[in-house]
Amino acid sequence: MIYLLVSITVILSLVIVYLILQFHQSQKAFQQKLKVFEDFMVELNSEQKKQSIQLRLSDDLKAKLKEVNAALSKNVFELNYQLMEDLYPKKEM
Repeated sequence: MIYLLVSITVILSLVIVYLILQFHQSQKAFQQKLKVFEDFMVELNSEQKKQSIQLRLSDDLKAKLKEVNAALSKNVFELNYQLMEDLYPKKEM
């Protein structure tokens, strides 16, 4: 009877040791997967910041182009007006 109890105790102890080792291996695998996920998140955040900066630059460039286009249109209009005045002077009556 005592041999049976001792053998059951040994078997249960071995099972407990095996489960503890499995748990540590699972934790290690989880930590590795978590590290990959964290690296991905950092890279994604960095890419998002770059795109945000590019978008801001694009908006600034768009506004600047509007200003330049308006000034250029005004200058072209004034040049055409001046050219018309030079080509067809006003007739005095």
